[in-house]
Amino acid sequence: MKSLEKAFDILELFLSDKDEISLQDLASSSKLNKATVSRTTSTLVKRGYLRQKEKRGKYSLGTKFLDFSGIIKSRIKLRDIAMPHLIELSQAIKESVLLAIWDGKTAVFSETIHTDYPLRIVPDEGTRIPLYCTGVGKIFLAHMSDEELERYLNTTILEYQTPNTITDPNLIKIHLMTIKKEEVAFDDEEYFAGVRNVAVAIKDGEGKVPGAVSVLGPSVRLTRARMTEIVPDIKRFTSKISIELGYKG
Repeated sequence: MKSLEKAFDILELFLSDKDEISLQDLASSSKLNKATVSRTTSTLVKRGYLRQKEKRGKYSLGTKFLDFSGIIKSRIKLRDIAMPHLIELSQAIKESVLLAIWDGKTAVFSETIHTDYPLRIVPDEGTRIPLYCTGVGKIFLAHMSDEELERYLNTTILEYQTPNTITDPNLIKIHLMTIKKEEVAFDDEEYFAGVRNVAVAIKDGEGKVPGAVSVLGPSVRLTRARMTEIVPDIKRFTSKISIELGYKG
């Protein structure tokens, strides 16, 4: 942990206006000994977080940060485009509507539009949920490559959350084929008893899935018939988001 703190101490020095900083200046400003700074910068250069034009030369920020910047910008753009449509969708179907993104391992609710019903399901923004037993999670799984899906199924413990949870990898694969074909995923009380949700993928200009729109509600109100009934509305508003992101499919 201390080595990680030292790496951050060094990286944060580049928040100054200096484009390039020498090893000596890094050591002096970070109050770390020169040998420690040398080892740390060497690792940061190898990982792309710093660059060094020539041996023993000065250091500057590496291109790895552009990867993070691109992800952050795309998420901000997704949120700004999606919010008006999420609000309209919630008003049209009178249920809670959520925007979910995939963080590489789980689905994360990043935005929530609440329904006016006193009985409602209101997950906190930032709530992480598993992929295999939730509507938005299954959307992300359905759009993975075969290799990514195999890796996920081989490294994830598929536990029963409720009696409705599907835990057989082969059944999950069959289920995902249907989801990809019909472009909608259902969570029929598979993660929480008494809670159902419907999800549809958001697609960008490259055909990738940066997020998903989810409608979440108590099963006493969001019945199976009601879930089917609202699918066209969810697809319509989600399509508007995708089109604004450049999707032409």
